[in-house]
Amino acid sequence: MRRIKHGKWIFIAAMALFVCLVAETASAIPLFARKYKLSCVMCHTGFPQLNNFGANFAQNGYQMPDEDPKDYVEEIEENKLLLHQYFPFAIRVDSFFRARNDTEVTTDIEAPFSAKVLTSGTLRKDIAYYFYFFFDERGGVTGIEDAFLYLNSFLGIENFDLRFGQFQITDSLFPREQRLTFQDYTYYTTPVSDSGFNLVYDRAIEANYNFNVTEDWNVGLLAGISNGNGIGNANNERNFDSNGFKNFYGRGTLGYGNQTVGVYAYHGQEDDPRGVASNFYRIGPDFNFTIFEDWNIWGSYLYGEDRNGTFQERGPEGDIQSWGGFVGVTKKLGDDWILSFLHNIVEVNEKPQLDANTITANLTYYLMRNLKLMFELTGDLQGVSPLHSEKTHTGEFGIVFAY
Repeated sequence: MRRIKHGKWIFIAAMALFVCLVAETASAIPLFARKYKLSCVMCHTGFPQLNNFGANFAQNGYQMPDEDPKDYVEEIEENKLLLHQYFPFAIRVDSFFRARNDTEVTTDIEAPFSAKVLTSGTLRKDIAYYFYFFFDERGGVTGIEDAFLYLNSFLGIENFDLRFGQFQITDSLFPREQRLTFQDYTYYTTPVSDSGFNLVYDRAIEANYNFNVTEDWNVGLLAGISNGNGIGNANNERNFDSNGFKNFYGRGTLGYGNQTVGVYAYHGQEDDPRGVASNFYRIGPDFNFTIFEDWNIWGSYLYGEDRNGTFQERGPEGDIQSWGGFVGVTKKLGDDWILSFLHNIVEVNEKPQLDANTITANLTYYLMRNLKLMFELTGDLQGVSPLHSEKTHTGEFGIVFAY
């Protein structure tokens, strides 16, 4: 494979800088900011990453504390009808200029790389919905990804919330949709076994309860049940689940102020069409710390076993052990700049071709609260071997806006 020449890096940098400088700035604000007449910085460190206020807002069913939903609706003389004064929706478009040395195509204009429409609203107090549709992702129509109802203070129990629909089952850890980097959380998306299970999108029901132990200490408990085979189409029998098993997951957290540690666990089973079963689990710690006021350090590591993960009819030959995760560091450099680092690692004992070890540096500049430019480099730290014959490095310049 051809390696990237220094001249190509310089050309991509110059082209991206030129486009960034002439890009037309947006003047409007996205969905929730538009509704509440507030700046995006109320909820975001820098979009799409949420700050503490934004995380609490989302956990409160996308509503302000003690708000009356009727303040944001048309005047209707009907107690059982609540309509927003304006239909709440927003769009987000991501475009990139990419350089890489792991394919024959070493430079690529990816504009747009993805485009989606989002909507969220309050159906009544403490009942909200969230939905988005990818009408363009990598050149194709992906369809619906997140689509769920959120019941806040379910059954009148304060801080007891219920969510059901389709969403990412690791959202309670670190939502992938809120990351600042182009680089993904690799272990979450690595297909370790031959089953349909993954750590991202699924159809599930999730309950969450938070309570204070003291004025400073708090505890969070989450439990969920999922189909366990993603968000694909229904089969000929109109079933989304491919077998009779349901998967279970949960998370417990302990927080002190803005510092949080937690443990996540997932267990499931899947049968192939022959009736051969695979059992699997994931378990591991996570953390999210703020130090020196503006340094955020966070991470998640999971160990997993997929018993008969390749669906062998006999013996343990198909057993797979894996572990992986990531640690990230975020630092605000003034009002308009954010510096981020992300280290990913994946080790799969029986499939070493899936192993990964990368380090990513990302610098993001906000031309507007809802328009940003980003420069990112990812280096390959994995050792060279027969299954990894060449180190692969990538670089991206991006323009991302929400409206």
